[in-house]
Amino acid sequence: MSNNKDNIKVYDLGPSVGNGEDRPRFLDPVKHSYLLRILSPDARNRVEDLIEIQKVHDGLKEEFYKERGALEAKYEKCYQPLYDKRYNIVNGVTSDSEGSATTNQEEKGVPNFWLYALGGNGVMNDVIMEHDEGALQHLENIKWLRTDNLRVFKLEFYFRPNPFFKNSILTMTYHMIDDDEIILEKVIGTKIQWYSENHLKKDKTGRFRSFFNFFSPTEVHDEYKDLELKCEMQGNYFIGSTFRDEIIPRAILCLSPDVKANVDRLKNIQSDHDELKKMFYKERAKLEAKYQKMFQNLYDKRYDIVNGVVKANDFESAINQERITNRHVKAPDEKRVPNFWRHALVNHELVDAETTLLDGRALRYLKDTYEFLDEDETILYKAIGLKIEWYPENCLTQTQQPKKELKNFDIRRQQCESFFNFFDPLPIDKNAPEEHIKQIRRDLYIGLTIRDEIIPRAVLWYVGEAAQGEMEVDFGESEDEEGDEN
Repeated sequence: MSNNKDNIKVYDLGPSVGNGEDRPRFLDPVKHSYLLRILSPDARNRVEDLIEIQKVHDGLKEEFYKERGALEAKYEKCYQPLYDKRYNIVNGVTSDSEGSATTNQEEKGVPNFWLYALGGNGVMNDVIMEHDEGALQHLENIKWLRTDNLRVFKLEFYFRPNPFFKNSILTMTYHMIDDDEIILEKVIGTKIQWYSENHLKKDKTGRFRSFFNFFSPTEVHDEYKDLELKCEMQGNYFIGSTFRDEIIPRAILCLSPDVKANVDRLKNIQSDHDELKKMFYKERAKLEAKYQKMFQNLYDKRYDIVNGVVKANDFESAINQERITNRHVKAPDEKRVPNFWRHALVNHELVDAETTLLDGRALRYLKDTYEFLDEDETILYKAIGLKIEWYPENCLTQTQQPKKELKNFDIRRQQCESFFNFFDPLPIDKNAPEEHIKQIRRDLYIGLTIRDEIIPRAVLWYVGEAAQGEMEVDFGESEDEEGDEN
């Protein structure tokens, strides 16, 4: 398989999510939060209002997940007959006019269909080694399904009897804490029963270099904090979502041109599938737009409370209004929620790892963050940042270093670590070194984290309480002494 890096694959990170009643909400309560206890009474009231907004937001989210889950289930039933027809054609099984299935002795199906389909996908092309191809020639079907727990999805790989391993089915099961935000609880693979003479060999590092490592995911404990381990686990999920969202629905389009000439019937099936998919996307876009308008109304109210546009406890009288219109009114600084977005960002371990002490000072001035919905896109082909117009004496992304060998010091700027480097992304280049590619993926992950985790639940990140469990914030007793705003 060739090493194609023309594009960075990111996959559909927000596919079908199940019934909202099964979805988690918030982390275990944070008792006697120091941050909350040092706030002024007015600021504490504002946080209470923000939490009320968050409850309304998550109620809307639950309704959205229910409607979207029903919509996706409806279309999955439409896709399945097409997948069944594809299986019959690929494996040389045809149906006569009476509808009974018979084996076509003259036509042996489409040889190596799934091997070529996988090889035509950029992600799989990088994962599949040359010595994997023999085993993958025996792959006859790939399926995905949701279990009764709608936050769990499963991949199934069906193999004919082969000289490599005994298993007829290899599976991967993904248990999600939050499917929309790609928060994984655990990943369960399959122990492959290799025949000893055909067991894949290890390389010099002692690691397996094989596509079949996919079925042996990294073990992660309940409270894992290692970012590299998390990225490795997410990488396995991205491969799994590539199967689910790209390869299974569009396998024929991944085939090389010489194989496509023999699969006209598969093209017709794919065309029917894509027409259904277009209908699904149109319906889903309308559904998402409807809920996004409702979310935006809550985000506007959050902005007004955080930045002191309205008084604390005005939320109840304003919650049913279309939009608060007096945004131009500016309250005194002490009437706001101090350092709201700064705390919301750095309380997330990924963003915190990217943020320096000096960055934290600059983030005090952050007033709001926004996300904009766009069409589904599974290929990252460009990342556009914003040139920050730094005041020279306070630039956080570069340091001034004198070149001492010159008589008159030549001041050169050198790149330094900073969260604000995120706004100056690296160009995407197919010939870029691996470290370059890793940084692009890391920047993408940060962007997705801000979009999917921090913006929708900012107040919970602010108070340090943003994952599974019931929302319950204990404000404790107000302290007379004002604390330092960190």
